[in-house]
Amino acid sequence: MDFKMLDEEVSRRGLIKGAAGLAGVVALTAGGLGFLSKAEAAKKGAGELPFPYKKFTDAEIKEAGNIAHDNWFKGFCSYAALSGGLTILRRKIGEPYTSFPMELTTFAHGGTSGWGGTCGTLIGAGVLSTLCAGPKIGEAINNEVCNFYATSALPIFVPDHPKAQIKTTSTSNSPLCHLSVGKWMQKEGVGFLSPQQMDRCGRLAADMCMKTIEYLNLWADGKFEAKTKAPVMANEIPSQNNCTECHGSNIPKTSGKFGTGLDLLKSGH
Repeated sequence: MDFKMLDEEVSRRGLIKGAAGLAGVVALTAGGLGFLSKAEAAKKGAGELPFPYKKFTDAEIKEAGNIAHDNWFKGFCSYAALSGGLTILRRKIGEPYTSFPMELTTFAHGGTSGWGGTCGTLIGAGVLSTLCAGPKIGEAINNEVCNFYATSALPIFVPDHPKAQIKTTSTSNSPLCHLSVGKWMQKEGVGFLSPQQMDRCGRLAADMCMKTIEYLNLWADGKFEAKTKAPVMANEIPSQNNCTECHGSNIPKTSGKFGTGLDLLKSGH
């Protein structure tokens, strides 16, 4: 047996195996590094609230309104109100807004999956204010937007490209979808899913988006003031301020003292 040839063969095979092993390590390391970088990028993209915010110009606020109006016909009210602001912020700032899924609130259409509860425009607007200003300020802004929604003759916004012409405005005195759109349809003399109703709701989404941005701009300047007392504190139960309009005297009443559990929130809210 030629031991020299055997040694050379073993050495050659060892070199091949070693090279293969090294290549595997390199590939694994590269894959691992790639995985880590993606994870880190995702973590960085998700970020912590609030996301960065840059004030909108008047022209950008109007553009956000037009985007919200047009997007109502793609994903309905909540998606529309959120997307109007988020589309501009993606362009102005990029991440983490670029990675945030605007379709998240689509379920909230028609007062949540068509159940006639809180108008979806207010839910989309609340997500927008919370992303930009954080949970506490975002909620305070949304509370002001809810008050604006309930007490104003709406819609106000006139889109650049309306899908239908409308004649009237109405004041809902409520954040509820079925009251808001119902009162308006009765006054306008049209039915649900008519071109007029659809365009009205698109304009309403624009109004809530734009009002939210106006409050965010005030907050960015240190000038935002929370002036509206939330009905839950005013009425000592989650509510709106015109319950008797629909329910008469048949309104649920509590039998215990208000606020006895508030101490439980001190460490977490």
